[in-house]
Amino acid sequence: MRLLHWLAPVLSIVLISHAHSTVHAQGYPPSYQGAGMVQPVSYDPGNLPYARTMVPPPPGYFQPPAGPYGAPTAPGVPMNAGPQAPVSAFPQITPFEKMFQQHRVESDGLWMYNSSNHGKRHFFSMEALFGRYRRPGSMRLGNDGSISYLGLVEDELIDATDEEFYDQFSENEGFNYFDQTTYDVIPNLNAPGARLRWGWTNDDESGFEIVGWWLTQADTSWSAIEDSTHQPNPANQAIMDILLSPPNYIDPSGTGVVSSIPGVTTAEINTVLQNELMNLRGLPLDDGSVNGVTVPYDLDFNIKVVSQAWGTNATWMSTPFVDKKALKIRGLAGARYMHVREAFSFVGRDSGLLYSDATNIAGIRPDLKLFSLPSGTDENQDGIVDNAGVVEDDSTGGGSTGTSTAFFVAPLDPVTGLPVTPTTTYVNNVVRTNLAGPEIGFQFDLGGEKFKLWGQTKFGLMANQEKIQLKGDNVGMIIRADPNDVDRPKALIDPTATDPNPNAFTDTQSHTHVSPLFEQSIFAEMALFDKVPVLKRMKLLEEAKLKVGYTYIVAGDIARPYESILWQGMPTRGLFPSIDLKRETWSVGTWSVGLDWNY
Repeated sequence: MRLLHWLAPVLSIVLISHAHSTVHAQGYPPSYQGAGMVQPVSYDPGNLPYARTMVPPPPGYFQPPAGPYGAPTAPGVPMNAGPQAPVSAFPQITPFEKMFQQHRVESDGLWMYNSSNHGKRHFFSMEALFGRYRRPGSMRLGNDGSISYLGLVEDELIDATDEEFYDQFSENEGFNYFDQTTYDVIPNLNAPGARLRWGWTNDDESGFEIVGWWLTQADTSWSAIEDSTHQPNPANQAIMDILLSPPNYIDPSGTGVVSSIPGVTTAEINTVLQNELMNLRGLPLDDGSVNGVTVPYDLDFNIKVVSQAWGTNATWMSTPFVDKKALKIRGLAGARYMHVREAFSFVGRDSGLLYSDATNIAGIRPDLKLFSLPSGTDENQDGIVDNAGVVEDDSTGGGSTGTSTAFFVAPLDPVTGLPVTPTTTYVNNVVRTNLAGPEIGFQFDLGGEKFKLWGQTKFGLMANQEKIQLKGDNVGMIIRADPNDVDRPKALIDPTATDPNPNAFTDTQSHTHVSPLFEQSIFAEMALFDKVPVLKRMKLLEEAKLKVGYTYIVAGDIARPYESILWQGMPTRGLFPSIDLKRETWSVGTWSVGLDWNY
């Protein structure tokens, strides 16, 4: 292969011959009188306006010689001022002129330089929430210190059976006998919800955000029938509906005879009552006596709890005061509003009957509802588990106390002659809490664009405006009928045509005070959608990140409906439940999953 040695010297000569020429990156804008264009102007001392207004150059100023495009411009007068041709960027402002710059000295004494030209960047996230409210706790439903039902009827129960039978209840906590209950029987208060977050960050990494969240109402309840060893038989419901509706088919004469329903024998009614009346739970009350009472309920005993919360907050985020490669910590300050609604409801139904073995008809005893041991077995093989009015276990006391027939009676008011009828007790208490106030805290960011852990810690001092509304009816010892009985006086007032609800009550209170608040949240953001074959092609997910996290909010000095009741009940003596304000801690924890966009 031959090399052409002559090409190199020829090109060198051409380059040297043009070394004295002025080289332009682009040509001078052409003269064009088009729409929206201005003819470029050059400086000419002989033309107006420079002939009259030209200022002498400052000392030391060097005047360049005239070039091929005419005389140079005067000092301080830009050439080609005005709109320019599309081919020329001069004298437009450089896009880097207003770039954000940050200079600071680190703790090690070295200068740190940071620059950004992004401007304000926005973010937006949508999340599904899975929350759990704080439960009522393990406090007792009713009045603390009131005697239990077993203690109330101790003497009567021993007389109707024997002391050994009584001991099986008193010495075995697993055997319920209209026992008092606590709120920890309430299931977890779970509720779904949603949260929206929007805001922006500046070039210096400060920013602002607005968050709004909402949880649905958690509505949960507990019924003592669920835990009872003695379950009702749906086949008996039609007869029970008649027995429990006026006129009462239980003979109030005190003879223990059950009047017949057309087509239903007395024996059948007796069997239905043995099967349908249940050993459920009792409600302890302060009736004005030394030991109080516990009201037994043999048809229904139900507790219902409702919780709901929602809120919003606006937060300003400062420039990070810790700014490392993968860790940033910044201060937070803002304001919050939160609404909390909690409600408690109790419903108890009682037949109003006293019952015992038929062998003890002549000696029906006050307040006594006799039941077999709640063992969950049918000891006398009569098809009924844990009978009402019959003691199935024949081995107690060394004698035969179990029978197949029970004695049921509705106590009579000796003054009016009216029997006690089936009665429903209910108590509703609702607390609405509004919290508003300032909060401060800090936020940490750990990680980068593909994966980041971040969280916020906030402390607030909230103005708390709360309203409590209590109402109910028929709270008292239902099975007592004699107003002249010194030891066991009648508790409920008989309804009349003019006053059908004489035992009803209401109470309302409103308060304003200060409550502390704390919120802790932690989130993980992951850029995953660009790795999923189908999702990475979706325009909506192009800039989205998967966001998962957990948030815990706790507020102090919150009035709760469960504790804020004074459980007293003796309407015949003017004793009704009322608001007894007590405050404690309220909280809610939420897991979240959603999408986060930066734009």
